Amino acid sequence: MSKGRKPLYHYPEEYFNRLSVFKKYESYCKEDKQASLNETFGNFKPKRDSLRILAVGAGDGSSDVPIIDILHGNKCHINYSVVEPVIAEVEKFKSLVASKQEQGQWTRVSFEFHQTTIENYLEESQAKVAVDNFDIIHAIHSAYTISDQGGVFVSLYGRLHTGGMLLNTMVAGPMEKLLAKVNEIHQESHQCVGSATLRKIIQRRLPDVEINTFYKESALLADECFKEESREGNMMLDFLTYTLDFRISVSKSVVSDFMAFLREGCCYEKEGNIYLHMGEEDIVIFKK
Repeated sequence: MSKGRKPLYHYPEEYFNRLSVFKKYESYCKEDKQASLNETFGNFKPKRDSLRILAVGAGDGSSDVPIIDILHGNKCHINYSVVEPVIAEVEKFKSLVASKQEQGQWTRVSFEFHQTTIENYLEESQAKVAVDNFDIIHAIHSAYTISDQGGVFVSLYGRLHTGGMLLNTMVAGPMEKLLAKVNEIHQESHQCVGSATLRKIIQRRLPDVEINTFYKESALLADECFKEESREGNMMLDFLTYTLDFRISVSKSVVSDFMAFLREGCCYEKEGNIYLHMGEEDIVIFKK
């Protein structure tokens, strides 16, 4: 392996640049996405006149929009705390909020932003646990860079009110096979996990909790990934492998092996295009 390998999670701004390209080529069933959100958040009935919500690794807020829209329909006040380490993403989220409220939306939502990692947030706010409990905590595709997922999710579970909900969304199904291959590239460094592995970690740390899941299929138009000179293709490869400048920061043999695995073991052809099999799963836990 080349000594120049650069784990992407060490470069958060580059991570979000590549995520935006990834989303451009991702296709999914919007009805499934909306059905998942409606089932998870639409059925959550607040027991008080206000809701306290913690959004972990919220990025620019685009994933939070449908959640806030659904909960805003409960006619209660929402205290929405955002934890995001990348300042550029925090500023985008703040701009989104300003735009929504200028349009007369989200009038019953107040926001609090914490530009830090979830590990630092939990450590810094530990003294406030008694008054800092939440009704809902969600982490949508943000747990991959957490080194101790079990410890963090046990702590998040502890921050919930009784009856509160903890939601985590991660890749699942075919993508977990791809993550296992990516972990071979990173070897001694941080290991990425998918939904099935995280469920096992949580069940081991919190054996009495009941875990509910909601699985969704999706696909990635992956043709560009197989074009060596494609800028967007290489950015998608960086995102898939959690490696900055993947094609040049690891050895040619590692690149060749991964590309063969990706094409033969993870992709399919449809109407002359190459697609990557994908899937994601919501893990939902209620505080007893």
